[in-house]
Amino acid sequence: MSIKFLIPNYDGTQQTRASYRFRATIPLKGMRPEDGIISNVKQATKDNIVVLAKKSTPKDVSYLKSQGIKCVYDICDNKWKKYLAKGWVERIVKPHNEICQNVDNIITTSQALKNLIMKHTGRNAIIISDPVEATRVEPKVRLKSRRYINIFSFGSSKHFSKVYWNQLIQKIFDTDIREFKIHCMLDRTKKFNEMYRDEIASGKLTIHEYDFDKQYQLMKECDIVYLPIVVNSMDNLIDIKVKSPNRILDAIQSGKPVITNEGVDSYLPFRKFADFIGFARSFNYDDNAQAFRALINRPKEETNLRIIEGQKYINENHSPEVIGKQWIDLENKVGRIGF
Repeated sequence: MSIKFLIPNYDGTQQTRASYRFRATIPLKGMRPEDGIISNVKQATKDNIVVLAKKSTPKDVSYLKSQGIKCVYDICDNKWKKYLAKGWVERIVKPHNEICQNVDNIITTSQALKNLIMKHTGRNAIIISDPVEATRVEPKVRLKSRRYINIFSFGSSKHFSKVYWNQLIQKIFDTDIREFKIHCMLDRTKKFNEMYRDEIASGKLTIHEYDFDKQYQLMKECDIVYLPIVVNSMDNLIDIKVKSPNRILDAIQSGKPVITNEGVDSYLPFRKFADFIGFARSFNYDDNAQAFRALINRPKEETNLRIIEGQKYINENHSPEVIGKQWIDLENKVGRIGF
């Protein structure tokens, strides 16, 4: 049976939505010619396993079932959230639960999210992790000899808003790192440009609106990738724990040293290959600032070796070929008792 990823209205162009890239177009690079993408469930046939994801509806499941076509639901984040916008439960959670109960299997990205799915649906999801997107770059880190340090941080505005960047900048400055700039890429930058106008004017911070190509250009030009993880509530802790590792994957694969914090379960296999500074629930600005000084002072041979070892781990566990084989193997799992 061939695997068909449903991407509504797909026209063959580059997908800006990360979930469609990590959960469809990139894995397909390691899959068979007969696997592919459909833009409508009516394009599916009985020899397909259809992968439903974001924007899929209960009607999609009903149609596939009526045609005797197997389907799975790929869940990449926590939809069972509290304290969200009015109508969230009716508009998002109820259809989500209906799909979960009626598909043949559920697919997810990590053990933490698998546990959450079991808690809310009673179903035993199949784990298929994210593939790496970045092209491997040989690390050539020489931080100690750099006159000016460029730091790159990227992610959603939700991540960005939880860090007091003015405090972090001051703490880094206090470690005697004088010549540096932090480049942050996120969505919805307008209010943050106003909030941090003094730091921007000082030349220590630049905020970039998300752009796919520019993200990789900034990654190429930076010296250190910084992925701060901050948790400010128990509900937020649940959301953070189940996030995918795609940001740390791409940073290491791009040949860059990474500073982050413990909080995302899927980041934990990378502890040997990056600097983890404390826990997201107790984010400490002094410790995070000192991490930059420690990384700069570390022998370049040690830093580069850690990155190379991380890239080997990525090649063995997160390459499109490895992840593609896991998707292909669904035909041996879909419909089995216990899944």
